Amino acid sequence: MPDRFREVTRRIFSSLDLEAALFDAYTYLKEIMPLDGAFITSYDHTQKKARVIAIACDDGGFGLDETILISDDTWEMMGAWHAESLETPVPWIRDHTHPINKELLRIVKRGFPSARRRKEGAEELCCTISCALNNQGRNLGNLILAAEGESLYNESHIAVMKDVSEPFAMALANAMRFKDLVRDHQALQRDTRQMTGDVMIGAHGGLREVRRLIEQVAPTESPVLLMGETGTGKEVVAGEIHKCSPRCGGPFIRLNCGAIPESLMDSELFGHQKGAFTGAFETSVGRFERASGGTLFLDEIGELPLAAQVKLLRVLQGGEFERVGGNQIMQADVRIIAATHRNLEAMVVEGTFRSDLWFRLHVFPLSIPPLRKRIEDLPAMVEYFVHRKSKEMNLPYRPSLAEGALDSLIDYPWPGNVRELQNLVERALILSGGRPLHFEALLNRPVPRPGKKVWEVAEPISGTFDEMAAAWIRKALVLTEGKISGPRGAADRLGLHPNTLRSKMKKLGIQLERQVKAD
Repeated sequence: MPDRFREVTRRIFSSLDLEAALFDAYTYLKEIMPLDGAFITSYDHTQKKARVIAIACDDGGFGLDETILISDDTWEMMGAWHAESLETPVPWIRDHTHPINKELLRIVKRGFPSARRRKEGAEELCCTISCALNNQGRNLGNLILAAEGESLYNESHIAVMKDVSEPFAMALANAMRFKDLVRDHQALQRDTRQMTGDVMIGAHGGLREVRRLIEQVAPTESPVLLMGETGTGKEVVAGEIHKCSPRCGGPFIRLNCGAIPESLMDSELFGHQKGAFTGAFETSVGRFERASGGTLFLDEIGELPLAAQVKLLRVLQGGEFERVGGNQIMQADVRIIAATHRNLEAMVVEGTFRSDLWFRLHVFPLSIPPLRKRIEDLPAMVEYFVHRKSKEMNLPYRPSLAEGALDSLIDYPWPGNVRELQNLVERALILSGGRPLHFEALLNRPVPRPGKKVWEVAEPISGTFDEMAAAWIRKALVLTEGKISGPRGAADRLGLHPNTLRSKMKKLGIQLERQVKAD
């Protein structure tokens, strides 16, 4: 037994690659017992499924993500077996009639050439012996050894499984931790690549005042609230604050609050434990943990649901949080930079944004001017985007600007701000074929100008507060042809959240009818 334990331990710890280590152990175990396949499995307890995550057979070791459905009776039997195996492993021999064995045989025959060749024309029989892999008092998964045939495993093989269960459990725990570290490292690399690719153009031009404020606030730990229209470069400014701060050596992590479903927001911010909800197959690290020692940039903070606002406020006040489904108190050593294109002060009045969170974030507000108010930066920005996009698109040329090309850009109102300019340059590069860049043809389309505001409508509004509010809402619905949400919808024109507008319409008895356009 000591030699067997030592040899299996040496092989299973030979690599942090679970698949390679499993194959190394498989080749040794195949010499001392019947063996055609070795499996590492985990369980989704919410859906009563087994998940094969690694396999070794004569073809080698491979990572998998194969699901096996388990009947209620089998699940109950397995639950009792796992409970019995929690203190001391109790190997379980399953004969060729067991449904799980048939599923394992299906996976092997479908995916691996040697198995298909060997079993071609043969009766499909498979027996298995399983052992729970426990680490620090919890079940991580199972080790399953399988062999073609029937009644091949006996008491001597149970002794083998008892000997090897501990090193396999430790190896599985290490491999899972290693994969978590690799995944987090890759996420940090993506964030770093995105941050270093952005440059703030106009620091000595239209953004002089912004640069001055950045230099004042960057050395502090105070939260910063960036305000400005969509596409003005708030993320670039957030990156500049991070680069100029004492936290510049730490990570810069971003989260677009408007791009995450409300049901997943807590998990994105704080992470979750394995099994915390359906689909949580592994423990996940949230943005606060990833940003530890650095900066967390919360873009579109005005889109954050009220429930998430409460939890964010709690972290900002106490510096502590818990993962979803966990009970361990985590510390948040993070600086917050938030950004919005919405009027948060008005949202506080409406009740769609918490006043206490507003005061926490509104320590150092910084407004970023739209592109149309800093046209002096446009030539430098065009040159920068031509150079950057030429490299990104792997173009064999870097076109120059045609004579007078900038004149048409200077006269344009730029409703999409810097983002629109960037897209325009990219389109021009695609069409140029290496010739000097022209922009006039790309601008010969209806210019999307800001829609007429409700308060610019000439008809006077008078009466009680509710009557005035109802008149404004009806007028907004007329101007938007009944459109409530989205760009230039009634809610956008009134500066309200769409749900707030619908609530006010219901309260005031305003029905959205088809004839609103005709009215």
